Amino acid sequence: MTEPISISFDVTAALPADVTDGARIRIAAWLFLPDDVSLLDEEPVLMTLLHGGSYDKRYHDIQVPGRSDYSCARHLAALGNIVLLPDVLGVSDSSRLPVQAKADRHIVALANHAAATQCAERLRAGDIAPGFPALPRLVHIGGGHSMGGMLTMTQQAAHRTYAGVMIIGYTAIGIRREYLGSDEPKQASTPTPRDYIMVEHAPFAHIFHWPDVPADALTVDETLAVEVPASIGTIGVQPGVVREDAAAIDVPVYICLGESDNSPDPHAEPACYSASRDITLQILEGSGHCQNFASTRHTLWEAMHRWSRGVAESTTE
Repeated sequence: MTEPISISFDVTAALPADVTDGARIRIAAWLFLPDDVSLLDEEPVLMTLLHGGSYDKRYHDIQVPGRSDYSCARHLAALGNIVLLPDVLGVSDSSRLPVQAKADRHIVALANHAAATQCAERLRAGDIAPGFPALPRLVHIGGGHSMGGMLTMTQQAAHRTYAGVMIIGYTAIGIRREYLGSDEPKQASTPTPRDYIMVEHAPFAHIFHWPDVPADALTVDETLAVEVPASIGTIGVQPGVVREDAAAIDVPVYICLGESDNSPDPHAEPACYSASRDITLQILEGSGHCQNFASTRHTLWEAMHRWSRGVAESTTE
């Protein structure tokens, strides 16, 4: 499969001047296009997928040496989807603000809205890549894992970016306390800026992963840990932080939680989306919190694809 396109979006103008403080702010991303454009439907789908806390865009394009089936983005692109994987504001290849602590979840969501919208506009106009056709009937769907799910809710409630949203591994109710445990997240031994946190993955493997995840995949997961702004890395564990956002979402919602995950009551999650008339809940068997590592991950990816097609079809009715 063709490698992703590295792309960035200037979101400076979308952000408050007191936040950018004269700096140019860009959101970096990978864009995955189907190798065969004939796979694109009449209403082609762009999926913008956000990573969770302590991860970056690589979470949706996991590369395990000797294995070829851990990339959610490549799997979805091979089915005919266009997939955008941004680094959220302040993470990895995306810009850091002059004072990153100013990037609360609303500012981060605003930056991602601007970047995702620019991508969709370029795809509709046909200027995203040489030879790739214009897609005026493009349907834009957004989603995210864990912290990315939280940010997707905040973004959709405020900006209505997407025709449908996918909330994966996150709870609108509030993370169950026994899931978090009594220990504080372990910090990396290397110093980080005051407004950043660095959480190693190995101590949380029993939470992130089902017991059957192979050792080589766990080793790769440990290499994926990155610094995350404390302003968004810690707020997501506050009880019910996005309850109001969830209640304001009026587009179709797809929820996926692992069999062992952070919701205190998975079957109560749909009730949080009181403005939506189309809610799907999937509990992924044999999965911990990080569904893209689960042996059942393909079940999730296929469900995302099928669900997105239903949303696309509903936009033309």
